[in-house]
Amino acid sequence: MENIALLVSLEGTSKRVTTDWRSLAATLKQRGLGDCALQQLHIELLAGLIVSTRGLTLCKKLSLPIPDDMDWHLLGTSHAAAEQATMAGL
Repeated sequence: MENIALLVSLEGTSKRVTTDWRSLAATLKQRGLGDCALQQLHIELLAGLIVSTRGLTLCKKLSLPIPDDMDWHLLGTSHAAAEQATMAGL
């Protein structure tokens, strides 16, 4: 999977940090996300979607700035991430 720059927000907070796919993938694996779900998440992020999973809201970092007043709390959960959580009993 291609390494991409990402913006990450901890759900319930307005603070955002930047990271890269490889670092994030390792963290999500530790949090119980499977290989199929990781690949689906990578595809969704490459497509430019904003995705929430495992307490994190993620998006591909763009060259254009994201507005500070963007409401990250209104975003839904990725279908693949929700299905993975259900299968894991979380």
